[in-house]
Amino acid sequence: MNSPLLDVARYDVVELRDRLRRTRWAPEWPLKGWTAGSDQAELRRLVSYWADGFDWHAQQRRINELPWHSATISGTAVSYLKFEAETPGALPIVLTNGWPSTSLELVELARRLATPSAYGGDAADSFTVIVPALPGFPFSPQRPTHAEQTHEIWHLLMFEKLGFERYAAHGGDLGAGITSRLAEAHPESVVGIHLLAVAAPVHLDTASLTSEEQAYRGAVQSWVSAEGGYQHEQQTRPLSLAPALSDSPVGLLAWIIEKYRAWSDCDGELSARFSDDFLLTQVSLYWFTNSISTSFRPYWEFAAGLTTRIRRVDVPTAVAVFPHDLTQPPRSWAERTYNVDRYTTMPSGGHFAPHEEPNLLAIDLREFLRPLR
Repeated sequence: MNSPLLDVARYDVVELRDRLRRTRWAPEWPLKGWTAGSDQAELRRLVSYWADGFDWHAQQRRINELPWHSATISGTAVSYLKFEAETPGALPIVLTNGWPSTSLELVELARRLATPSAYGGDAADSFTVIVPALPGFPFSPQRPTHAEQTHEIWHLLMFEKLGFERYAAHGGDLGAGITSRLAEAHPESVVGIHLLAVAAPVHLDTASLTSEEQAYRGAVQSWVSAEGGYQHEQQTRPLSLAPALSDSPVGLLAWIIEKYRAWSDCDGELSARFSDDFLLTQVSLYWFTNSISTSFRPYWEFAAGLTTRIRRVDVPTAVAVFPHDLTQPPRSWAERTYNVDRYTTMPSGGHFAPHEEPNLLAIDLREFLRPLR
C-alpha cells in the first residue's frame, strides 16, 4: 500500500505537547544519574524538546515514505515493510524486532540486505526483505484475541500471502523467540535462522554444564536481579502498570529510554548511539498508537504458559553475540537447543544491534546465508 500508514491529527500532537508542559513531576531525590532509574535531568531535557522542538510530522512523513504494505492474517491486521532485492529471484528473509523496539529499527539493516551494492557489498548477496510489525506494537496495534502464535502469522504472511516457499528469518529479543518457533514449526520452508538471543533448554541436566555455561547462568541471574524488574512487572502485573504509561507521556518516556541506555553500547551516554529525534520518534509511536499496554502482552502470555515453548530447532542456525546485549550465551549453550552452524562474537553493539551496528549484522547474515541460498 502506498497510502499514508500514519496520519496523526495535529490536534493529537497539540494535546501531547499540552500534557508534557503540564507534567506533575515527582519530587527530586538527592541522587544524580541513572542509579535508581531514568536520570531526572536527562528526562526533563528530553521532555522539554519533545514539547517545544521535536517535529513529529517530519518524522511521520519519513516513516510514510517507507515501502509499507498491509495484510489481514487469521483475522489480525498486520503492516509490513517490503524491500525488494536488487537481484531478481533473491532469497526472502523476514526480520523481527523485540521490545521496546519497533520495526522502524530494522530499516537500516533491511536496506543493507536488499541493496548490498549501495553499501560496498555484492548485489548477488541481496535479499527480498520483509519486516512485519509485531501485533500489539506500533504499526500493527491490534493484538489477536485468540491464541494464534505470532510465528504462525509470519508463516502465513510469507508462504500464503507473499508466495515464498523458502525463506530465511532473523530476530532478536522477542523476535528471537518468534524466529525460533517459526523454524521449529516450519523447517520445510525456513532455510536458516539468525538470532541475537537463544532459548534455554526445556530439559537441562545441570551435571552436564561446562564451566562456561555455569558462568553464563550466573551472569543471567545477576542480570535478572539488577535489571529484570521491568520484565517481572510486565509478566505478572502488566495491567497495573499499563494505565499509568498509557496516560502519562513522561512516564512512558522514562520507562523506555532507561532501557535504551542500559542495554546499548553507549558507555552510559544515550547520545552516543541514539539521537533525540530517534528516541522521541520511538516513544511517540507507542504514544500515538496507544500500544504500550498491548506490547506487554507477549511477556504476560509467556509467563502464563500461553506461548509455545521452544524444544529443538534443527534448521541451520547462526547466533551473533553482541558485548552489550542483555546476555552473552556461549556456543555450547545455544547448541543444546539449536543446530548451530555459525557463532559470532561481535566487537561492539548491544541489544539494539540493528540500529547500533547494521553493517556488522548485515555482513554476518550474508555470510551465514550465502551457502543456504
